[in-house]
Amino acid sequence: MGTSTVGSAVVDGLRHALLTGEIRPGVKLSQSRLAEQFGVSRIPVREAMQTLVAEGLVETINGAQYARRLSILELQELYEMRMAVEPNLTQVAVADLGKAEIIQMSQYFDVMSETEDVVEWLEANANFHATIYHRANRPMTIAHVDQLRKLADRYLYLHLAVIGNVEHLQVEHAAILDAAKAGDGPRLNELTRTHLETSHEFIVRYLLANV
Repeated sequence: MGTSTVGSAVVDGLRHALLTGEIRPGVKLSQSRLAEQFGVSRIPVREAMQTLVAEGLVETINGAQYARRLSILELQELYEMRMAVEPNLTQVAVADLGKAEIIQMSQYFDVMSETEDVVEWLEANANFHATIYHRANRPMTIAHVDQLRKLADRYLYLHLAVIGNVEHLQVEHAAILDAAKAGDGPRLNELTRTHLETSHEFIVRYLLANV
């Protein structure tokens, strides 16, 4: 296995463990133990840490790395920023959505409808929305949205795997897909805002009761 492949495998494995709570928020991350766990040297683990710090899934405190804690304040800020950007981004992008993008969105929608794997669902969800965003020709905004989404996925995992009551997500996705097919920018803006607001409320209610 090549060096870059080893590094990617470590990043992917750690990201999955952090996202799903297999590595619990606040846990100190030992590079030597992780290297032993993955069967690699400390170099790819150290590089993976740098990547995950940049993504916001790991934080450095006094020179040590920790799994980033869940926070109602962070959740609030994440969704405030997403709601300030994503609805408008979808409206800007819709004029340039073609048949290929609609087919891709439909395929991701089908994955979300059929899979029982939460991580697979999250990946399909990210791709479903990104298919719209990437037609907006706003690379800096898209990079910002991608970063916010990665941080928000830890909370969305709670919604999917712990809280439940997720049927509304696919109902909302179906409405977004229909608006995209119709090229209805204002409707897409409204639906995206509502989609973010409902998930935000579900997760806040859970955290208020459990964190």
